[in-house]
Amino acid sequence: GLGDVYKRQVFMVKLAIVSSKKYLKSKPAVDFLQYLDDQKISYVKLKLEDKSYENASKDTFNLIISIGGDGTALKAMKLGWTNSLPVLNLGSGRVGYLVNSFETINLQKLVKSDFINFKKRVPIIQNNDEQEPAFNEIVLIKNSPTRMLDIQIETYDQDVKLRADGIIISTSMGSTAYNYSAGGPIVQTSIDSLIITPISPFTKFPRSIVLDKHSEIKITVLKNQDFSVQFDGNELQQCNEPNDLSFTYKLSANALKVLEETDKPKLDHFLNQILR
Repeated sequence: GLGDVYKRQVFMVKLAIVSSKKYLKSKPAVDFLQYLDDQKISYVKLKLEDKSYENASKDTFNLIISIGGDGTALKAMKLGWTNSLPVLNLGSGRVGYLVNSFETINLQKLVKSDFINFKKRVPIIQNNDEQEPAFNEIVLIKNSPTRMLDIQIETYDQDVKLRADGIIISTSMGSTAYNYSAGGPIVQTSIDSLIITPISPFTKFPRSIVLDKHSEIKITVLKNQDFSVQFDGNELQQCNEPNDLSFTYKLSANALKVLEETDKPKLDHFLNQILR
C-alpha cells in the first residue's frame, strides 16, 4: 500500500497542504485528507488566510500539495520555488494548465514511480531577480484610464515601438491565462518559450510574438507614465518616473518541479470549458 512505500524510503514524506478554508471544506479535499490520515501520512495545513504558508520552512516537509484553483496553485509554486521543493496542484480548476483534477492523479502510482512525472516549469524573471519568479506572466499595464502607454520592445538587437494599454510577457504555461484573454496563442507547456502579447494595442502590432527559451526581452516604458508591474496577477510595483524605465525579462536558469499526470496539453479540457 501507499503507507508501505513511504516506510521503505529513507525518510517519511511530509506533505505541506496549501489551501484556503473554503477549499478545505470541499468534498474532494475532505476525502483526500481522510485518505492521508488512513495511510498515516503526516501533513501540515498551510491556510492562505493565515499567511503561514509564506513563512513555512522546507525542513518541516518535502512535498507541497495545493488544493484549490490556479491562484492557490501559483502561491504553492512560489513556496516550492523559495524552498526548492516539488509541487503537486490538485483541484477542480475550470480552465488552464495548472491544476490536476483529483480523478486524473493516481497518488499511489505516482509515489511508486518515485515521482518521475515531475515536469520542470521555468518561470520568467525580471532584471535577473530569481527571488520574484512569475510562472504564468508578467504584465505592464497603465493606471490611467484615458492614456495609453508608449512602450519600446527590444530583443535580439531589434526594437519595435508600441502604443497600447499594456503588454503581457507570458510563459507557455501561462498562455491559457491572461495571454489567452488578450488574444494570444495557446502554447503547449512542454515548449519553453516567451510570448509577447499587447493589451488593446493602438498601433498595428501583431497579436503576439512567440520567442524561444534563450530570448531576452527589454521593455522600456517612456518617462512620465503611470503604470503597474504585475507578477502572476499580483502587483509588484507602481511606476511613474520622470525618466524612461527599462526592464529585462527572460526565463530563469532554474526550474520548479511540478507533478503532472501527462505533459500533453489539456486542450480538450481547456477548449470544452471556454467553448460552452
